[in-house]
Amino acid sequence: MTLLSLVVGFVAKSLTTLVDERVFEAVDRAGTNDWTDVLSTLTKMGNVWQTQRLAAVLAVGLAVWLWRRGQRWWMPLVVLPLTWIVSRVMQFGVAWIVDRDRDAISLLGTNVGAFPSGGVMRIVTVTGAAVFLASYYGRWPRGRQILGYSVVFVLGVAEAYFRGRLNQHWFTDIIGGIIVGWAFLGAVAATVRAFDPSPRAAAPAAAPSDGTAPRPTAPVGPRATD
Repeated sequence: MTLLSLVVGFVAKSLTTLVDERVFEAVDRAGTNDWTDVLSTLTKMGNVWQTQRLAAVLAVGLAVWLWRRGQRWWMPLVVLPLTWIVSRVMQFGVAWIVDRDRDAISLLGTNVGAFPSGGVMRIVTVTGAAVFLASYYGRWPRGRQILGYSVVFVLGVAEAYFRGRLNQHWFTDIIGGIIVGWAFLGAVAATVRAFDPSPRAAAPAAAPSDGTAPRPTAPVGPRATD
């Protein structure tokens, strides 16, 4: 996944003159207005602290839900924080290696490049990991899974639009954030599936400790005739 991110990053870097500078100039000519004032608030949903808190809330909520189902309640408490931490470390590493020139854009004063867009990547990985855990352990039907991942997709595209309209990233950095975010989500899903390939709810209660056999359960179906 990291190799894929680096390939996408160097492709994005090669498109700086052909794509990014032209998009930047077009957005810059559009200027700012009341709508961009709204976007400057909405785009904060992908910021570092906001996604960190979102991951914590989703982790606790899913942990309570799994505990009530008798499943691995601690999984979201491990998976979601690690998703946030590892994705951020990987983002910094890839950004340092790709080392994009960001003199023309508004995100200045940092020691890393702009690829991939961290805000877009984080919102996809955090919300996507939560949807995966809920669908995997909750055995969601296909329709519900499509709906859940559609919400993740909309959030990622919305954050990409917010940051692009505000010229906070090169255009290809934003597209790269979507691609890398989904690739990282795939890695998270593969890791959880490898650790817990057959998740099950809690088993039925065991027989009483006094040695008596449990009362048999009546069969389901039509009653037999005498």
